[in-house]
Amino acid sequence: MSEPQATLGAVLPADSRYLRNVDDIVSCLKQLRDRRSNLSIRIDQSEETYQCKLLDVGENSFLIEDVQPRSGITAIRQSKRLSLSARAEGMFVFIEKTKLLKMDAERGIPYFELKLPTSILSQQRRRAARFRLPLRVSASGARISFFSEQEITGRIIDISAGGCRAEFDLPAPWPVKNDDCFDNCAITIPKLLELHGQAVIRHFHENKHSQKLVCGIELTKMHVTDRRRLEHFIQTISKNAASA
Repeated sequence: MSEPQATLGAVLPADSRYLRNVDDIVSCLKQLRDRRSNLSIRIDQSEETYQCKLLDVGENSFLIEDVQPRSGITAIRQSKRLSLSARAEGMFVFIEKTKLLKMDAERGIPYFELKLPTSILSQQRRRAARFRLPLRVSASGARISFFSEQEITGRIIDISAGGCRAEFDLPAPWPVKNDDCFDNCAITIPKLLELHGQAVIRHFHENKHSQKLVCGIELTKMHVTDRRRLEHFIQTISKNAASA
């Protein structure tokens, strides 16, 4: 069954709205990325639909991968306009049309870059789950490091495909503040995961019990290879870990 399409003048449910601000659109698509939601693709008003995953989101475009069935790869390459929709975990998103910018491959695995839409229909009820690291994983020294004028390293508490919480043994006054951006950060979980990218401090507070600084961190940019490594790691631990 095809997803319902919004028409001009239609009355939307109370929890639905059109997103037209770029930041809101990017944030919404990142939630789909973090949840590894299935997206349905319809090409140029065709009745044929395909499934894919959202790999990453940038300021002007977003990436999709894992197109199923595989015949969809050729169809997307030849398309001019695509519509996409996703319904998962209390969230529905509909992109009426967007444009294919390019197809590329990383280590032989194809992905597509699509233009960021100017508006999307969004219905959201739940945030993406974070997963506390299993004890055997955290005991191995799971950490995140920021490299700027001085290296700052903290212990990862929990993690999602879009970011993590970490605690730092830092003296007050704290050397970080909300929306601080680090162009070079690294997540290291010995023998399981190592990646590099850009990170932003979204919030922080002091743990009165441990007297450590706890930060909520968004991983904003990283190479396709590192993004896939992170998502594979999240899928692995989510099978056994409880939501944080």
